[in-house]
Amino acid sequence: MSLELEIDNLDIKETRKYAEIENPPFSQIKPDIDEIKASAEEVDCQSLVVIGNGGSITSFRALYYSFIDEVDIDVHLVTTQEPDYLRRVVSATDSENTLVMPISKSGNTTSVLESLLYFIKRDYPVFAVTSDNNGALKNIVERKGYNWIEHKDVGGRFSGLTETALMPAAICGIDIEEVRAGGEEIYQKFNKSPNAAWKLAEAFHSAEREGFDQILTPFYTTRLFGFYPLTVQLMHETVCKEGEGQSVFGDLGPEYQHHTNQRLFGGEEDIIPFFIRSKAHEKERLDVPEDLTDIDLRGRDLGDLDGESYGFAVDSEFRGVELALDEEERPYSVLSINSVGYRSVGRLMAFLQYLAVYSAEIRDVDPYSQPDVEKSKKMGFKRRFDR
Repeated sequence: MSLELEIDNLDIKETRKYAEIENPPFSQIKPDIDEIKASAEEVDCQSLVVIGNGGSITSFRALYYSFIDEVDIDVHLVTTQEPDYLRRVVSATDSENTLVMPISKSGNTTSVLESLLYFIKRDYPVFAVTSDNNGALKNIVERKGYNWIEHKDVGGRFSGLTETALMPAAICGIDIEEVRAGGEEIYQKFNKSPNAAWKLAEAFHSAEREGFDQILTPFYTTRLFGFYPLTVQLMHETVCKEGEGQSVFGDLGPEYQHHTNQRLFGGEEDIIPFFIRSKAHEKERLDVPEDLTDIDLRGRDLGDLDGESYGFAVDSEFRGVELALDEEERPYSVLSINSVGYRSVGRLMAFLQYLAVYSAEIRDVDPYSQPDVEKSKKMGFKRRFDR
């Protein structure tokens, strides 16, 4: 399946039967791939500006970062209406060859609309992704005659394998059929029997009951680091309700080792690491110039590194942390991706969606609500008019 899961130094206690869990509704919703591709073929742009918040942009970011080397247009992600940032995006683009894509399921995400108005004022062409409803974004589309595609009736954070992420991905030239096919493999398999995502959800819950209320997510692959914000959103918004759930934080590995390992090993023992790594690094090898080979490096000659692959060097950094955790019998888990291709990235997207749903179901909280998110949105909107 290209995804491999390891869980170490943790006694997993089953707290709920898998058979009690209904299949997630988002796994039954299918995007119109033909319509997405046809719409993308009509677009001719050199730059793409994607405006969104939360699920309207986190999944696309994950796809974009995974295949950024293959994308031949400039992409700008707008998640804030901060005028300084919007000015920089406008300075880096040309309205004549740039497409602006606001994404909002409700069509009433105020910050998305405020950012959109910034570009409308400057005559940028617009293509929206929104619901066929009476939302403000849909009304703007109709009044201005903009093109649009329907946002399926699925919560934003679970919409990564629908039009929400696949529409901008298609414009970037990403093979959305293969991405979706990879996700479908997980949907079909996980809807039938207990699986790795269920096992990991049980592991995190067991760890939480033992006092590990924080999950550290180091990504030992830059290509998959776009999944970090999505992972945080999925776990926080899906699981953390009614006093339940763990805080999720992370960074790139091995960079995080130079600061957060001090917290991991020297601070309070309340962190369970969840490593995400790739086995598909490029094959470049170190080449130590002959006149540098005798330089001392931690008691070895620098030349001893000659011929080592850079991928092995990254893996060695990860293995060092793994060995230290084993030595102290500290719990951790590892998700390894054997290849970073369209299907494997689709599988990873679906895996994380199921991990979040299972984590909520195990704790008997509603996976699909976000009451406190809505509360702050309402208060923020009201504040705009309180002069």
